[in-house]
Amino acid sequence: MADVVDTLMMIADRRNPDQAEAYWSRNKITTIRMAENEIVEAKSIAVEGVSARLVLNKSIGFASSTDMSERSLQKIVDNAYKIAKSKSPDPDFKSLPEPEKAEELGRGYDKGLAAVTLTDAVKYGEETLRTGLSLYREVDLSGSINFVNEECRVKNSLGIDVSDVSAFVFSSITVEKGEESSAIGQTCSTTLRKFDPFGVVEEAVETLRKSEGGRGILPGSYDVIFGPQACAELAEYVLAYGVDLSSIDSGFSYFRGKLGSDVAAEDFSLVDDGRHPEGIASKKVDDEGVPTRTTELIQAGVLRNYLCDTYYSNKLSSSVREFVSTGNGFRFGPVPGRDYSTTPRIQPTNLVIEPGRLSLEELIKGTRKGILVGRIWYTYPINPTVGEFSTTNRGNTFYIEGGEVKHPLLPNSFRINDSLPRLLKNIDGISKEQIQSVVWAGISSSISPHVKFRGVNVTYSKG
Repeated sequence: MADVVDTLMMIADRRNPDQAEAYWSRNKITTIRMAENEIVEAKSIAVEGVSARLVLNKSIGFASSTDMSERSLQKIVDNAYKIAKSKSPDPDFKSLPEPEKAEELGRGYDKGLAAVTLTDAVKYGEETLRTGLSLYREVDLSGSINFVNEECRVKNSLGIDVSDVSAFVFSSITVEKGEESSAIGQTCSTTLRKFDPFGVVEEAVETLRKSEGGRGILPGSYDVIFGPQACAELAEYVLAYGVDLSSIDSGFSYFRGKLGSDVAAEDFSLVDDGRHPEGIASKKVDDEGVPTRTTELIQAGVLRNYLCDTYYSNKLSSSVREFVSTGNGFRFGPVPGRDYSTTPRIQPTNLVIEPGRLSLEELIKGTRKGILVGRIWYTYPINPTVGEFSTTNRGNTFYIEGGEVKHPLLPNSFRINDSLPRLLKNIDGISKEQIQSVVWAGISSSISPHVKFRGVNVTYSKG
């Protein structure tokens, strides 16, 4: 049905807009949800639709529909035209993007992953539960497995005409024993061959055993080693908006006016890699048809760039600083995958924290009094313009003293309230190992090592 894009553009041309764009997407999401050692939901959802943007005198009208009959396409164009005519011109709008050559991703597309049926997915869920319970009968297992297949095509009046297709799977399994111990295992992949939820649940059960007998901790200042999953939470909910050019424009970002400045320790580097060979968020193009790329955001502690789409890169470019789209203009909705019913906005792809030179064991050995945090949740900004945030430990958490892990800490036993800009300058070591993670309700992936921060503020505790 991607040919509806041609029909939609043809109908739009009759309205003689200054510029026009047609967009089509189709997603299939197969989800298995588990709770209390049972599969409680198994569903497969297919979402397909088309949308149009029309530009008239710098005013943009947008409309969409799941009905792709010619009559409906005419209505989409008519509605977009009426909206554009009814709005005041946007003086900051310059243009839709012009075409650039988009190279295919080197990894290819796993048709086997895209062909997974609901029955296949249920078998993965059943085997995951069976594996966990065979290792530890007295636990509760919960979580989900999600198979996503997405397709899109975008065409505009300036010459862009490009299609993209991708498939990926991600799984998160929580293993709990009452309220006293909890552990999580995660895995994600762009190929069925590398997807291993069974190994992940084995790892989670092993961590749970180590987590039994958890204790509380006194409020205070601690050195904290955030594991890859915890770093993913911070990246998704606190760091990503800071390097978003639309947040710079609104004054929401704590990195406003900081380009070229030291914003982190010298050994910290962050890139957004839309073409990472293992990244589940890698794509050929964004949802404006702009090729994805690798964008250096922070290099050796220095802020080098922001994530951009076409609108904001045009708006904020000047004779002093020119911005170009970094290929981060995406249309994401409430379920994983591309969404025809929204307009593009700046979103990260695969946020990669570059590895360091130390092992996790060396990070622990160099810690006099601290915490190893494997998983956090309820992570959110509490004073966004200065980067202050709050989060709670969930599981995989241990107390460190004298360079050794002494004992586990209770889940939900403390909160961290601190400033991410301050912590980025207090980095005291980064591990060599990297793990890809996807957070709950997240839209990007994070590929992260363990990162150690000095003097993290633990403000609340119980237990």
